[in-house]
Amino acid sequence: MPGVEAIQTYGPLFTSVFGPDYNYVSFDPRGVGFTGPKLSCATNETTRDAYIDRRLKDTAPRPEQWAQSLALGARCTELNKDKPTKYAGTSAVVEDIMHYTDLVGASKGLAKGDALVNYIGSSYGTLLGQTLAARYPQRLGRIILDGNIYGVTHYQGSDPAAIDDLDHEFKFFFSLCHEAGEEVCPLAANSTSAGDVETRYRALLLKLEAEPVPIQGSYDIVTRSDFEALAFVQLYNPLKTSPPGFFVIATVAAELEQGITTSFTKFDEPVLGPAATESFLLITSLDVAGRYNIKNYSDFEVAVTKLQEESFYGWRYYAHRNTIIVNQVNIIPPKSQIFGAFERTNTSNPILFVGNTADHVTPLSSAFKMSEFFEKSVVLTVDAPGHTFFAVNSTCAVGHIRAYLATGVVPEVGTICPSDSKPADYFTLPATPTV
Repeated sequence: MPGVEAIQTYGPLFTSVFGPDYNYVSFDPRGVGFTGPKLSCATNETTRDAYIDRRLKDTAPRPEQWAQSLALGARCTELNKDKPTKYAGTSAVVEDIMHYTDLVGASKGLAKGDALVNYIGSSYGTLLGQTLAARYPQRLGRIILDGNIYGVTHYQGSDPAAIDDLDHEFKFFFSLCHEAGEEVCPLAANSTSAGDVETRYRALLLKLEAEPVPIQGSYDIVTRSDFEALAFVQLYNPLKTSPPGFFVIATVAAELEQGITTSFTKFDEPVLGPAATESFLLITSLDVAGRYNIKNYSDFEVAVTKLQEESFYGWRYYAHRNTIIVNQVNIIPPKSQIFGAFERTNTSNPILFVGNTADHVTPLSSAFKMSEFFEKSVVLTVDAPGHTFFAVNSTCAVGHIRAYLATGVVPEVGTICPSDSKPADYFTLPATPTV
């Protein structure tokens, strides 16, 4: 979600989490949302939609996917060779942040270079924060990085450990469903354990693989891949959306067991729209700057095998989208905007890394691996499912984060915060307000 849209949508949430004593400033990074340059791998919306459709087709045989990514990447590179696309990488956005910080500092009478950056970043925002801290370590005020990308492999183009916690999030789903009971989670019917719920869910996946379900009133079908894609999207926010993501997964699964596709068609949606997908693709390729770590089809096979070993429930979705998204896209930023490598760094103030124990796209391990690069930084662990701390209710975590913002003191090493939510909360629709 672009920064401007995020602050408009979640501004009240920021206030409830961080307190009323702060002013929040957000922005759309270069090439995202309302900010130029326009990033695209197509000549118009019609060809863009065709491009995205081909890019995301994960049911084709693997050699075809590889060859298709080569063709798409080469065409994307050709279309952007004479455009300002090359100025939209993450390092360039870091310079924008520092320029803004200096302007604000000057308005308060500070000399250039004296103002500190206070920054909260989630998901891709953590990469911005990591890069900011590496390039300007003595300019940091309060820095909170929540739901961390592993920056080292991002700058290489592919992270084989990105979905390490995906199946762990499903373990939460199965356990919470069983504990909540069939009154709110239909997959819990006749179960005596979380294992029974998991067995039932696996049986559905195998059934969909063997016998896809026709969608009533259309020419389309629901395949295993289609359902896994829907579930992948819902894992981002299993609790706080309306309806909760875990509720959606359970409801759609129970219907598909009966050959019903009503809820599937209602809730099926991509993680990113076409424009956001292109921005993600091109910004990533600019960050990689020709250093893509999958050089040939054999490397691709190795990467996919690694992902299969890590996740039964989501490897296909991730492998055929993110893993080869920048293949053959070769757009190089100016030398001054190419990020080198992370090194052990002493920062002016310690960074607070935050991670959930079951985040399907930014595993907790990424927070710990990035923390190792920054002296005195600490990882605050939240024992709950979902992508970023904002997907969780945790009074404990809020307390530590507010204390850090107020004092700059990080929690003790090894701090783990529980969730405040009950199992039924993940499978219950919000109450309808009465008039």
